[in-house]
Amino acid sequence: MLPDLYRSTLRYASLLASILLSIASNAQQGLIANVAARKTVSLNGDWQYIVDPYETGFYNYRWQERSENDREAYWNTDVPENKTERKEHGYTDEYILQVPQDWNSQDPKFLYYEGTVWYKKSFNATLPSNNESVYIHFGAVNYEAHVYLNGQKLGMHTGGFTPFNFEIPRGLLREENNFLVVKVDNRRHKDAVPTLNTDWWNYGGITRDVNLITVPATYIQDYFVSLDRTSIHEKQKTINGWVVLHGAIRSDVTIEIPELKVKTKAVYKTDTAYFSIKIKNLQLWTLQNPKLYQVIVSSANDRVIDKVGFRTIAVKGKQILLNNVPVFLRGICIHEEIPQEMRRANGAKMRCSYSVRQKN
Repeated sequence: MLPDLYRSTLRYASLLASILLSIASNAQQGLIANVAARKTVSLNGDWQYIVDPYETGFYNYRWQERSENDREAYWNTDVPENKTERKEHGYTDEYILQVPQDWNSQDPKFLYYEGTVWYKKSFNATLPSNNESVYIHFGAVNYEAHVYLNGQKLGMHTGGFTPFNFEIPRGLLREENNFLVVKVDNRRHKDAVPTLNTDWWNYGGITRDVNLITVPATYIQDYFVSLDRTSIHEKQKTINGWVVLHGAIRSDVTIEIPELKVKTKAVYKTDTAYFSIKIKNLQLWTLQNPKLYQVIVSSANDRVIDKVGFRTIAVKGKQILLNNVPVFLRGICIHEEIPQEMRRANGAKMRCSYSVRQKN
C-alpha cells in the first residue's frame, strides 16, 4: 500500500512540476512579483455588468472586432454625447457583480452561463509623478480577458488561473471618473483548460483581486532567493538568487537579511543581477520550526520586503526529502468550493490538502 501511495504522490508531483514549468514558460512578460509589497489601490468591490451572449459589444454585424473609437463598443462610455446619439448599451447599479468572485454563484441566471460578460468599474486615482508608472494588475480572470481603460485597449490575457498586468500609458489615467471595462469570456474550447468535456465546474468572472500598482519608472520586477541544496550539510550554507529590474536605467541591486546581518550587492550578467551569499547559523525551514527571514531587495529607486524560508526539497527513490530528511505525505486534492453555496472560493482552482509528518 505504501509504495503505491508514494508512486501516486510522485506521479502527481511530476505532473504538477510539468504544469508549473508550462505556466512559467508562457508567463506574461513584465509581470510584477509580490504585489502585496507594493503601493496599491484596490479596485475590488461592486462592478457593473452587461451580459452579452452574442458579443454585440465586441463585434459588428460582419463579425469583425469593432474599432477602438466605435461609440457602440461596450468598452466605450455609455453616456451619450448629445440627445440624438444612438446608445444601445448602458451600465447601471441595477446590475452588480462582486469582485473578486465567480459570477455563477451571484445570480441564478449565471449558474450555467458560458459566454461574455462585460465588467465596468468607475474610479478616481492619484496621478503618478514623472518618475513613476502605474499598472493595473489582475490576480486571475476566468478565462479570457480583454481590458480597456477610458476607451483604450490595454491588452488581453488567456488563462483562468494566472495573474497578469498592463502598464497604463502616460496621460490615459485621469484623476476622476476613470472608466475601466473588462470583457470576460469563460467559454470552453477543445484545446484549452477546461476542455469541452471536463470534470469540474466551469466558473466565470474576475475571480481574484484587481489592483492599481504604482512603481518607480525603474522598479524591481522580479526576484528569486533560495538555498543551494549542495550546501545543506555545510556549516556555512549558501543562498543564491537573482533580481530583474524593469526600466531604462540599470542601478545597483542590494540584498539584505537583517536578522543574519547580511548585506551584499548583486552582479549583473546581461539584464539579470545575480548574487551568492555564504551564511553561518542559518535556521532551516522545517515542519517543527517553519522559520522565515525578512529579505529586503533594494535598487536605487525601489525597495521590496519579503519573508523567505530556506529549505531543500528532493526526491530519492520512493522518498520525498525535506532538508535531506524523509517526510511522509498523505492528502487529497479537492475542488476549492463552498458546496452549500455552489460558490468558488477566491484562489486556486484546486486545493491540495496534505497531512505531513517527518520520519524519525
